[in-house]
Amino acid sequence: MTDPRPIPTPEAAMACLRAILAGPMANPRMAAFGPAARLGHDLGLDSTALMTLMLHLDEQGIAMAEDTFDRAPGLTVQQLAEALAGVTPAKTDDEDPIDIKVHCVVSCLCQALKDRGGIDHRPLYLGLWDGQVIIDDRMRLSYHAPDIDHGFYLHWAEQLFGLQVTRWYDDAAPKAVNLDHLHALLAGWRPGQYVMPMIDMALLPQRDNKFAQDPFPHYALLEPTADPDTWLMRDPDFRWEGPLPASDLRAAFLRPTVAGGFAFDSALAHPATPDAIARMYHATFDPQATPLIDGIRRILQAHVADLPRADLEPALRELPVIAIRKYAYEHALAILGDIEGADHDAFEECCDRIAALHGGLNAVHLRAVAFARTGDGCDLMQALQDLDRLATLERGIKATLAQWFDRWQGAGA
Repeated sequence: MTDPRPIPTPEAAMACLRAILAGPMANPRMAAFGPAARLGHDLGLDSTALMTLMLHLDEQGIAMAEDTFDRAPGLTVQQLAEALAGVTPAKTDDEDPIDIKVHCVVSCLCQALKDRGGIDHRPLYLGLWDGQVIIDDRMRLSYHAPDIDHGFYLHWAEQLFGLQVTRWYDDAAPKAVNLDHLHALLAGWRPGQYVMPMIDMALLPQRDNKFAQDPFPHYALLEPTADPDTWLMRDPDFRWEGPLPASDLRAAFLRPTVAGGFAFDSALAHPATPDAIARMYHATFDPQATPLIDGIRRILQAHVADLPRADLEPALRELPVIAIRKYAYEHALAILGDIEGADHDAFEECCDRIAALHGGLNAVHLRAVAFARTGDGCDLMQALQDLDRLATLERGIKATLAQWFDRWQGAGA
């Protein structure tokens, strides 16, 4: 259905953005506001603030499309104003819809396979659509928790590809000791080795992080350079690499919000066999499970029945970080079918459903935030109804995936 609301000019959209950020949102960084100011890096808008902005725009009769919301942290004010005005952004050279990044640990492991050439890394994304959903005792959703060890992905990196990953970070040791470990690994680094510490992206002002969150625990790859004061950071999840001051990276590693580090070597890496792919598929695939949707429903219901309604907004703050994992379905389909040949149309149709699932989760998030602020029962009812619809949609995607897997296995893979 076409949105009946009038589309503003880019100039009107920018004026509205200025009024909202300076007025009801009272953004403390308005001194940086201007056409070239980036929403995340310069104006400090994280996913929660962007949701607030989206609601205020809606009140002004201006719709922010779901794909615009997804890209918003990296957009400039001018780019957002143009998007709100319906200007289609130019396609960039690095766009790759088939290789969407959805998990920093998996992306780093896959980078080693891609560096070797000829190794299809996508099997490691199997099941990531149902990746661990963390809900703490205050009914808050999170993509990260201190007790997550990523052991599942490390196990399958070895089972599929022969990658043997060592955990060098010692949780019981002081930060300074772990920094010494990091220094030693970088001092002995050679091509084909991968040093993967956890860092807090919020302390790297040179890097826009997709979700503009603080803190933002994130795994990346580090390498030494000829200059001891500069390290090379490779961030496969955000498709970025470049030199950064070693002092900034040390500070991001030492921040109390992060703790973790792995190392591995790609020398013995090999392609995954069909048998190993099938074993991982069976280990991860549940045709009826919708753990993220179920978790969101539990959070909504808890904040209606027992917890303060106002706490619902921060409880769902990290949903955008987790919702993007649904694009892992695309990786699985690409493994199991001829997506550039006979299966192209069927693949595109299923990709549309995957995008609708991701966009629907964002829409539920918006409804939930609106309910948290106003208490309007209509928003709550719509969010719960949307969750039921999305569960049916996701099970349909899984049914397609199961059909493709059966066909792939029946053909002898």
